[in-house]
Amino acid sequence: MLENGHDGGPQHERRFERVGDTLLVSYSIGDDFEPEFTETYDIALGGMAMLTNAELDKDAPVSVQLELRGDSQPVLRLRGTIRWSHYDPMLQRHRTGVAFLDVDEDMRAHLQRYIDTLHLLRDMGVI
Repeated sequence: MLENGHDGGPQHERRFERVGDTLLVSYSIGDDFEPEFTETYDIALGGMAMLTNAELDKDAPVSVQLELRGDSQPVLRLRGTIRWSHYDPMLQRHRTGVAFLDVDEDMRAHLQRYIDTLHLLRDMGVI
């Protein structure tokens, strides 16, 4: 299914259902740089979208740490690659898409459990 992302980005073929939620995230684009702290605004099993202060190069490797609110599990550490990055003049920040790489079954299950919980909370009107 092709769709235009709610962020105004180019059309993508989605393999996983996405859930919009703000999560604390840190990312690093290399060993020589300190991690940057920001937030995601869209997450799925296959990747996420986050806000960044700078445009990141397409296909650049990135290390991501996600802190899932209210979850007793440790911070998730993921490797990914930048898929797109463009400036949002309303936010004065860049919207940046990350595709996750090498997600094992435990991590996939953890992410799916969290996404399912978000759906339930939305259905109940809590969020």
